Amino acid sequence: MKKNRTGTWIPLRNRCAKILMIMKLTFLMMCAFVFSLSAGVRAQDQMVTLKVEGMPFTKVISELKRQTQLDFFYSFDEVDVKQTISLDVKNTKIDEVLQQILGGKFTWEYIDRMVIIKPATPDEPEKKSLRVKGFVYDMQRVPMPGVTVKVAGVSLGTATDTRGWFAMDLPVTSGTLEFSFVGFKKKMVTFNAQTDTLRIVLEEDIQALDETIVVAYGETTRRKSTGSVSVVKADEMKGIPSSSIASLLQGRVAGMDITQMSGSPGGGGTAVIIRGYNSLDVEQGRRFSDPLWVVDGVPMNSFTSPISGTNLLSDLNPEMIESVQVLKDASAASIYGSRAANGVILVTTKKGKKNQKANFAVNFSQTWSILPRLPDVTIGRAERWLRLKQAKNNVFAYLDPKTNQYKYPESLREQYENSNQSAVYDKNFVVVPSTYPGTTLQDSLNPFYNNATNYFPVYYVKGKVTNANIQTYGGGENMSYGLGLGYYKEDGVFRGTGYNRVDLNSSMNVIPVKNLNVDMRFNASLANRKRATKSEMLGSSAPSVEVVPGEPLELNSFLPGEGSVPWNAVLEAYEGTKEKNRNVRLRANFRVGYQPIQGLDITTMLAADYSVDRRNYFQPSYLSDDGFSKSMGETGVNLMVLNENLISYKRTIKEDHSVSFVGGFSYQYDQAEYNGGSAQNSPSDKIYYAPDGLPVLGNVSTTDMWGETYEKPVAFQRYVSDMQEKSLISYFARLEYDFRGKYMLSASFRRDGSSTFGADNRWGTFPSVAAAWTFTEENWVKDNLGWLSFGKLRASWGRSGMHFSQCYLALGELNLGGVVHGDAYVSASPDGGMYNPALSWEETDQYDFGLDMDLFNYRLTVTADYYYRYTDKMLAKIPLQGSHSGYVTQWQNAMAISNEGMEIMIKYDIFREKDLYWKISVNGAKNWNRFQKSYNGRDYGGRIIGKPLNGIYAFLTDGFVDSYDDLKLYHNAAGMGYYVVKNEMFKNYMIKEGDINYVDVNGDGVIDGNDQVYMGSTLPEISGGIVNELRWKNFDLNMLLSYSIGRHAVNTLVSGSVEGRSVTPLLFNPDKITFWEKPGDKADYAAVGRERWGLVDYNVEKVNYLRLKSLTVGYSLPRRWLQKMGMTELRLFVSGENLLTWTNYSGLDPETIDLTSGYDQNKNYPLPRKYTLGITLKF
Repeated sequence: MKKNRTGTWIPLRNRCAKILMIMKLTFLMMCAFVFSLSAGVRAQDQMVTLKVEGMPFTKVISELKRQTQLDFFYSFDEVDVKQTISLDVKNTKIDEVLQQILGGKFTWEYIDRMVIIKPATPDEPEKKSLRVKGFVYDMQRVPMPGVTVKVAGVSLGTATDTRGWFAMDLPVTSGTLEFSFVGFKKKMVTFNAQTDTLRIVLEEDIQALDETIVVAYGETTRRKSTGSVSVVKADEMKGIPSSSIASLLQGRVAGMDITQMSGSPGGGGTAVIIRGYNSLDVEQGRRFSDPLWVVDGVPMNSFTSPISGTNLLSDLNPEMIESVQVLKDASAASIYGSRAANGVILVTTKKGKKNQKANFAVNFSQTWSILPRLPDVTIGRAERWLRLKQAKNNVFAYLDPKTNQYKYPESLREQYENSNQSAVYDKNFVVVPSTYPGTTLQDSLNPFYNNATNYFPVYYVKGKVTNANIQTYGGGENMSYGLGLGYYKEDGVFRGTGYNRVDLNSSMNVIPVKNLNVDMRFNASLANRKRATKSEMLGSSAPSVEVVPGEPLELNSFLPGEGSVPWNAVLEAYEGTKEKNRNVRLRANFRVGYQPIQGLDITTMLAADYSVDRRNYFQPSYLSDDGFSKSMGETGVNLMVLNENLISYKRTIKEDHSVSFVGGFSYQYDQAEYNGGSAQNSPSDKIYYAPDGLPVLGNVSTTDMWGETYEKPVAFQRYVSDMQEKSLISYFARLEYDFRGKYMLSASFRRDGSSTFGADNRWGTFPSVAAAWTFTEENWVKDNLGWLSFGKLRASWGRSGMHFSQCYLALGELNLGGVVHGDAYVSASPDGGMYNPALSWEETDQYDFGLDMDLFNYRLTVTADYYYRYTDKMLAKIPLQGSHSGYVTQWQNAMAISNEGMEIMIKYDIFREKDLYWKISVNGAKNWNRFQKSYNGRDYGGRIIGKPLNGIYAFLTDGFVDSYDDLKLYHNAAGMGYYVVKNEMFKNYMIKEGDINYVDVNGDGVIDGNDQVYMGSTLPEISGGIVNELRWKNFDLNMLLSYSIGRHAVNTLVSGSVEGRSVTPLLFNPDKITFWEKPGDKADYAAVGRERWGLVDYNVEKVNYLRLKSLTVGYSLPRRWLQKMGMTELRLFVSGENLLTWTNYSGLDPETIDLTSGYDQNKNYPLPRKYTLGITLKF
C-alpha cells in the first residue's frame, strides 16, 4: 500500500488546544450577543405622520396600518371606500387621525391590535349581541395559538391566545365563523344564540408552507427557507421494496439525476448526481460525483466496500426513513464545508413523538423479479452460414511486385501463389499443416461441435425478494421512543447472486429534568451477499459497478449445453468455488441538549459509525493447475467518530424581527483497516478455511526457458495488512434574519482543517450568503393578485469544498519496491508519488437564483432555479517535464469544471376533495457540463476545454467503399502504393470494397487516434420525473416515470458481434439488420466479417428514454371495520418496478450503460422487472 505517514496529522493535534481556547471565547461572545438581543424590546408608538391630497380611502387605511402595525376591520357595504381623503398631520395620535377621516358618522373600537370601524347609530334602539367563545386544537388535541377567527362576510375577527382560547362579542345572534391558520385547512362553523363553548379541531393542509424542513444543523420551513431544498416523504416511496434508498429517489427531485448502472442486489453502481457531474473520477472513493449523505445529523459512509462489493447505503433500511431532504445550492449545503461540493442529502429516520399514543406496525411483502429481455442470439445453421461468410471476407493484402502497390488477391490461385506474403482471398481455404486440428466450423460433423446452445436462459433465472418490518413508536410527556426490526432477502436474476439483511433500529428521547433533553439512536445491521464475480486474488478490489461473469457472452453456441459432460464440468467449477461476503454495521448517536433560557439551546453530540466487511473465498484443488486448494480471507474495518458541539439561539422581537443563530465546533476521526491472508494445499476440498496446521512452505514443478523441469519452493501461506487514518477539525456558524416573513437574510461560515493535506494547506474556508423576498406579503400583491397564494424570490452564493479520499496523497507516496536476497526495500512511486506541499482543497463556487410560487389557493406549486457552479483546483495526475527527478507524474490542483443549469418542479392538485385526491408532479433539469481548465490550458486526457466530461470519440465515416475509384491512393517514401490503412507498418490491412469508408481527418493516409473526433457526452442533457398520486375513497395509487434525454452511448453488444470475427456468440438477429454486399447498397453494416478499425460515428447513439419506474396500487379497509378488530390500518398493495420503457436505444437497457465511458457491453448486472404483493397492519 502506497503511503508515507511522516507528519500526517500530529501538527493538527498540536493546534487543538489553541482552537479549543478560541472556541471558548467564541462561545462567551455568542452568549453576550444573545443576551444583548433580549434587552432590545421597545414600547409601541401609536403616533402618525401623514400628508396626502385626494388619496383613496383604502390607500390611507393601508398607510395607517403600515405606520401603526394595527389591523383595520370594516364593511365595504357601510364605508364608502371610493371616497378620497386629504390630510396633513404630524406626530398625531391615531384616534385624532381617525376622527378627521371618519367624522361623526362612524365609531371605532380597539381590540388588541385590531381597530373595528362601524356606523354610529345613537338614535337607534340597542341591537342584540352575542358572545362567541371556544378553544382551537390541532389533530393531536394540542392548543393552537395565533389562529385567526373571523365572522364570515363581516370584517370582524380575533385570534386565539396561547391556550387556543378565543372570545368575541358580536352584534349579531347567528352566523358563521371562519377559522384559518397557515399550514391548516380553513374550517367554517355556524353559531346561534344556543351555541355553547366551541371546541374546534383543525386539520393540516396538504400544501403546508410552514411544514418543518430539516436542514443542516437545524430546521426551517418552506416559507422561511433561503436555500434550494427538495423534500421527499416516506409515503411517496411506500410499497416499493429496495435494498437502497438511492434507487427509490430516482425521478423525484428536480436537478438530482440518479442512474442505476447495475441491478446487483446490495451492490453499488447507482450514481447520484446533484446539479451536474462534478468529478474527474481520479479516486475510487469519489467516483460519479456522489453527494454527502447525512443520517439524523451524522455523516454516513456511503461508498462501495472493496472487500464485499456491498454499497454501505444498503445498510440503511428504507422502511425506517421518515423523510429525505436534498440540499442543492451552496446556501443550504456550504455549512458542511469540505464535503458539500456535490450537494448534501439529509435522511431523517422515524422516531416517537411527545404525547404520541403507542402504535405498532407490521409490513410484509413478497416480490418476484424477472429479466425484461434477453439478447438476441443467432445459433444453429444461420450462425454457421454467417461464420463461414465472416471467414471468407477475412482477407489479407500483399505487395504486388509488378505494380509496387498493395492489393488483395482476387482468386484462390492468387492467394496460393502469394502465400509467402500471407495473402488471403478466402480464409476457409488457407493451407495449414496436416496435423492442424481444424476449426469448429470445419469440424461440424463432430457431435461435440454440432450444437446450437443459447446460454443466456441458463444463467439468468427468476428472482425473489422477501421484505418484512416491525415498528413501534410512542411517547409521553417526558419521553418518546421508537423501535424497528427489518428483514430483507433478495435472490438475484443472475444464478447464484443475492443479498440479505437484518437490521435493528432504536431511538429514545428523554427529558429527565426541565430544559434538559437527552437523545439516543442506535442502528445495527448484519448482511450477507453473494456476488456474481468472484476473485481469487488477495487485495483485489470489488468493482464499484457490479458486473456478471462473461460465460453467456463468451461461450460458443457450437459447444454442448446443459446436461452434457463439458457443461457439467463448467457447472462444477462454478459451484465448486465458494465465497461468503458478510457485513456488520453499527451506528450510534448520543446527544444532550440544554436550554438555559427561552430560545437558547446548547447541544453536544457524540456519534460513531463502525462497519466490518469480511470475505472468505475457497477454490478446490481440481481447479488449480498445481493441484492445490486455496482458501482466502479478507477483513476491512471502517470507523468514523464524530463529536459536535452546538449553540443555537432564536428570538422574535416585536413580532416583526426574527433572528436565529447557530455556531459550533466539531472533530471527526476516520480510520480504515485491512487484514487479509491466504493458505494453500489443504488435505481436503471439504475444508473451506485455513485451520492451524496447514503447510507453510512447499514445492511446485516448473519448466525453465530451456525446457528443463525443476522444483521451485513456494509459500503456501500469505498475510497482508494495512491501516490508514485521517482527522477533520471544523468550526462553523450561521446567522439568519427574518422581517415579518417578508425579507430573509442568511449567512454561514465554516472553517475546516484536514490531516490529508500538507502543513501549509491544511485549512479551508467556506462561506455563503443568501437572501429571499416573499413578495406576496406586499400589499400591492395582496390587493391585486388574489390568485397568487404565495411567492418568493431567492438568491444565494456559497463556496464548498472537497478533500481527498486518500489519506496521505499530499505527503508523497512510497511503496515496496521488491525483495532482494530475502529482504524487502522501499522505493518512491514514480507515478504520482512526488511530494507536493502545495496540494490543496478542491473549491466549488455556486450561484443560485430561485422562484417559489403557489397559485389558486395553493393548488398549483411552481419551483424554479437557475444555478452556476464552478469547481477549481481539481485533483489530477500531471506529467512532469524532464527525467532529473525520477518521477513521471505528480498530483496537483490543476483542473476546473463548470456546471450550469435550470431546474423546475411543478405540482398540481387536480382534485383534493375528501374522497378524491389527485396530484401530479413534473420535474426536469437541463444541465450544461463543461471542462473549463487544464494545467497547461490545452485539452487533456481525452477532455476538450469547453466540452462536457465523459466524451465519446469516434472515426467519421462516409458510407461504405463501393469502388477503389472512390479512394485516394497514397505512396510512401519507397514508392509503394496503398489505400488508407489502419497502421502504417501493416499495409496488408488497407481499406477495401465493402469496408467502412473512413474519413482521413488529418490526411496522412493512416486511420488512427489522431482522426477521432468528439461525438458527444455520456451525461444526459435533460433528466427528471413525473409522479402521480391518486386517492379515491379507500384506494390509493402512486406512479413514477423517470426520463433522460440526450445521453450518448455505444451498443457494443451488437456492433462488436456483427463487425468482429471471434467465436463468441452472434448477439443479433440477422433478419433485423443488413450487410453491404454490392456497390450501391445502403446497409446498416459493412460486409460480413469486415473488421472495424475502431469506434465509428454511426455506432454512437443519442439515447432518450422514458421509464415507468414504479407503480403501486393499494386498498385500505374501512376504519369502522378495523375498530372492531382493534386496528387502525390494514392496507393491501401491489406494486411493479421497471415495468415499461420507451426508448430509441438499440441495446437492452438504456440505463445500465456505463456513465463514464458510454460503452454498453451488456456486462453490468441488469435491472430486473419486479412484481410485489404486500400487506401493512397498524395497531
